[in-house]
Amino acid sequence: MNMMTMRTVRDAGGMVRHMPTAFVPNAPAKGRKKARVVPDPIKTNGEGTAEELRLLVERSERIVEEIKGAQDDLKDVMAEAKGRGFDPKALRKIMAIRLKKKEEFQEEEAILEVYLQALGMI
Repeated sequence: MNMMTMRTVRDAGGMVRHMPTAFVPNAPAKGRKKARVVPDPIKTNGEGTAEELRLLVERSERIVEEIKGAQDDLKDVMAEAKGRGFDPKALRKIMAIRLKKKEEFQEEEAILEVYLQALGMI
């Protein structure tokens, strides 16, 4: 049994018309995109690209190690501050405030005050 379906095509004048076509059961459904084949950059660009990739990965790994080291250092500083009687949570809040612009911080404080007043908390 030969099944037919209709497909919409535009002719040279821009007019739309319907043409009968053979039904293909395994054809991708309308609206589905074909899987895009991405070429392997290492195979297409030769050995230089593999070396470049290796260097980028190694640089990234070094940066991750530096970040871990800095996080450990920060943890030690916070432990020292806590040992001297300071509140680490307050210190972190101060650090966050110091990173902001003065106007940005003042705007956030004003909004917070308005909300606290509206809730009857101050």
